[in-house]
Amino acid sequence: MLDPLVVAPIGIGIVLLFAGATLARYGVALMGALLGAGGGYLVAPSIAGAAGVGTPAAAAVGIALGIVVGVLVAHMLLSLAIGAIGFIVGTYFGLTALAPILVDGAWYVEIGIGIAIGAGVALAGMTLTNVTMIAITSFIGAALASRSLTFEAIAEAQSSTSVDPLLFETTEPVFLALFVVGIALQIGLLKLGYARKFVGVLPGAGGRSSRGESSTDG
Repeated sequence: MLDPLVVAPIGIGIVLLFAGATLARYGVALMGALLGAGGGYLVAPSIAGAAGVGTPAAAAVGIALGIVVGVLVAHMLLSLAIGAIGFIVGTYFGLTALAPILVDGAWYVEIGIGIAIGAGVALAGMTLTNVTMIAITSFIGAALASRSLTFEAIAEAQSSTSVDPLLFETTEPVFLALFVVGIALQIGLLKLGYARKFVGVLPGAGGRSSRGESSTDG
């Protein structure tokens, strides 16, 4: 029997790879829900201690509240939500892939470089929406679809109160292949015009236009 905790993240990852940027608002809401659920799950032990309830119940409440907050923020503050997600993903990518290559110094130097990269991606997310959305959704989609990021890793991060279990090798071939395929597919959808047709079926999915849209349209 298939494990929903294994199948669901892979399915979500495939959706993000194929149409994360095309769905725009829905894509941002989905990523907001994922990040919110993950954050809620990670703080569940603190909620359990403060409320005097069991950890499973606290985890359920934390995940539910995280999803609600993530989706609401994504819909109400689309550009800021994209910027925030871009900061998280950019910082993560900077710390795991670029900082070790760019600098050879103390840990705080690498952290500074990672945060600077995250800030750059956040700024791009608020100005070049579609371009950044394609990159972000392809990154998260590839991480989920390749099982580089799993529910088990999130659970381990919660129990160890450390982000180390969430770190994965961004140069792993399967992840890189899916990342590149996701970018190519989403740019192809925009170039061939299928993105606009799909958006027309789902009112509100297109979000707001930006300079990034014209750049991907050619």
